[in-house]
Amino acid sequence: MNSSQRKDNWIKLFFASNAVTSIIILGLITLFLFKEGIEFFGQYRHDLQRYRKSGMEYASVVTKQHDDQTLLYRYLENILAQETAALESLATDDATRTSAEKDTRQMLDLTRDFQNTKELLLIYEKKVVKWAAETKLFLLTQSDMIEVKEEALKQGLPVEDFPETVAQLKERTFFTHKELARWQNYFIRHQREDLAKRINPIVGTESGTEKEGQITSLTPLIQASANQQYAEILSKQRKQFSSLLNRFKPSFLLAKSVKDFSQAKTALSEYLASVPLYEERLTEWDPTQPYPLHRAFSGFLLGKDWVTNSARQDWYGVLPLLSGSLLVSLIALALAIPFGVGSAIYVNQVASAREQSFIKPCIEFISAIPSVLIGFFGIAVLGGMVSLIADERLNSLTAGFLLALMTVPTIFTLAEDSLNNVPRALRDASLSLGANRWQTCARVIFPSAITGIISAVLLGFGRVIGETMVVLLCAGNRIAIPDFTSGLGVFAQPVHTMTGIIAQEMGEVEFGSIHYRALFMVGIALFLIALLVNFLSQTIAGRYKASY
Repeated sequence: MNSSQRKDNWIKLFFASNAVTSIIILGLITLFLFKEGIEFFGQYRHDLQRYRKSGMEYASVVTKQHDDQTLLYRYLENILAQETAALESLATDDATRTSAEKDTRQMLDLTRDFQNTKELLLIYEKKVVKWAAETKLFLLTQSDMIEVKEEALKQGLPVEDFPETVAQLKERTFFTHKELARWQNYFIRHQREDLAKRINPIVGTESGTEKEGQITSLTPLIQASANQQYAEILSKQRKQFSSLLNRFKPSFLLAKSVKDFSQAKTALSEYLASVPLYEERLTEWDPTQPYPLHRAFSGFLLGKDWVTNSARQDWYGVLPLLSGSLLVSLIALALAIPFGVGSAIYVNQVASAREQSFIKPCIEFISAIPSVLIGFFGIAVLGGMVSLIADERLNSLTAGFLLALMTVPTIFTLAEDSLNNVPRALRDASLSLGANRWQTCARVIFPSAITGIISAVLLGFGRVIGETMVVLLCAGNRIAIPDFTSGLGVFAQPVHTMTGIIAQEMGEVEFGSIHYRALFMVGIALFLIALLVNFLSQTIAGRYKASY
């Protein structure tokens, strides 16, 4: 083997090792993502099961019903406010003032009666929430006690101060603060501070849920109240709500008030029609019923809420993050594709050598600008310009503009490469047949390079959806599904993205917690999207290369 062959072999080995290393790294990343993220669904299911068992699921339905009643009350409150303002604007000697004062007093009485009736459910809601909160504390404490007991048995610690078995702990319905303090001291004496930290002897005292130095499972109390108190409240509210508006004959000063009162009556009718649905949900509530695993999957994939550190229940729905990422990406691509592809066509087919030497470096230099600096520009300059046409400075439009700027070099470079790969014979043949330069570009060059251009766009999309810093700084970071019914206004709404939520929250979560694993699941979703986009781009590029 001569030196030239040895040199070739070393080069082959070098590039082969790089390829193998890339495959290994990709495999490790994939394995790590799925290892950390896949456990989320089991934890989420367990968390939702506790949500149901504690009574928080029941309390949330009652809260939703009370919120619906509050919206009805605001109808009446707004009518009263605008009628009072109209009355005050009347002159003291106005002939209609006396009757208007009487009607306003009637409206005030109606509003007060409605508020008093609404308060019945509010009082009940507060009681149920307090019972559920104490039950949740009990279940959390019970879970911790079972885990530390199992760890104590595994470590072979003596049981003189902690004789309860795991089975006995599972059957407990309350824990006293004195017991918890004793068990905490037990682990401290045996130099197991890690287990002692899992036991909180004053749990519940800060929130006022504990009673007489103990926390208790109050699920039976919630069930009993659902069958008695709740049914009585609903029956009383039905009668009173119906009679309140039916007995009141409005005579308003403002035409708007007449319209609003009609809407209030319609809304009340709709609410009364929905009450049986609330009753059905609450009567079917069963704290012992297992929470299905598929609900944990659908709750993550289709959930509309991303709520952490909630006193009631944390929710991990990826839909608002996914919709925010797609909205920002759509804006970015809508701007980047015309500029990137148009610039590539101009530089490749139209521009002179001097123009090419100037335009190409300028466009490619954009990719060298750190994304954090582009984000600063968005906050300081672009946000102020966007605020002239939008309610907020930082929104999906601001982030979309900046991502388009960052994506243009990617689309430009790849699109120009695809244009360069079009055989020159096609161009020459078109020109020789009498077509001008623009006809040749539009009908020959561009169609021939279309697969490569599509591949460039898809890779640009992968670049956009994976960007972190710009969207974190400039997208507004509001976790909500954009209101697509608002027309063009949807493009100026603040959003949060999948990359943004990971960057924002990963540094603050506890290792191994459900929140930690939820962020990994967001990462897996992002990874699969990027993988799909890159697969499509490579497939299209492969077909393009095969055709030439």
